[in-house]
Amino acid sequence: MKLLFRTLFFLFLSLLSKAQDQKIVYPHQVFWHKTEINEFFDENWGVGADLVYRSKNELNSGGMFDSHLRTSIRPWINYQFNKNSRLSISPIGYMYTNEYIGKEEDYLREPYYELRTTFQFFHHQKPESGKWMHTWRYRYELRWQEQANSDDYRFLMRFRLRYRLRYMINTNDFYENNTLYAAVSNEIGLNIGKNVTYNTFNQNRLYVGLGYRFLDVARIELRYVDRFRTRGSTGIEFDHGRGLMIGFYIDQLSGLWKSDDQGVRYSD
Repeated sequence: MKLLFRTLFFLFLSLLSKAQDQKIVYPHQVFWHKTEINEFFDENWGVGADLVYRSKNELNSGGMFDSHLRTSIRPWINYQFNKNSRLSISPIGYMYTNEYIGKEEDYLREPYYELRTTFQFFHHQKPESGKWMHTWRYRYELRWQEQANSDDYRFLMRFRLRYRLRYMINTNDFYENNTLYAAVSNEIGLNIGKNVTYNTFNQNRLYVGLGYRFLDVARIELRYVDRFRTRGSTGIEFDHGRGLMIGFYIDQLSGLWKSDDQGVRYSD
């Protein structure tokens, strides 16, 4: 595991340094929102869905809510191995995207939709009486992107590795009601496939924020998001989006109306 982290870290540094002298970075202000709902039927099997909405400014002017960036919806099938690990599969997800506007030529870029199949595995470590919670997520994506003025799709794959650290501020248990917690995470994405040229490095995504659990099974999170992403296939152009994210999560939907105390199963 340590070798994998070190390899990805040094790959990220080498890719950035290679383009350091000639890279062009377009800054953006962004707003992200995500709603995620899960329901488990027994100790192992469950389903879920997430809805994402993102907006942006244009030409580094105006506010983060000025124009549409992305809307997506994904269903999930979940299998819980134990209280510390889960495998999730999204058979097909739909994403509709209006790309970043960093220069005048970007107004000619057509919006497009993408179909995506996603496999992910995540697990965590947390001492029973401790306040720190470590989570690792490994995600593998199959992506089919619509091409302007064509019936063909651009197919590519992506591997994403994320580490998240949570700290429980007023309790020792992430699943206890009224828990206030802080979190920081970083994720690296790598493009894979024959259609990938200079943009093997896809993005680096950093979150820092606060979360609050209420109604036992629901959570709300306020985050600062900082995403540095390769643009197209030139190898020297990048989009740098920074802004606000609000997340709303229901770890167990039926827990909202059950009167008995229902323990929340492991959630991302």
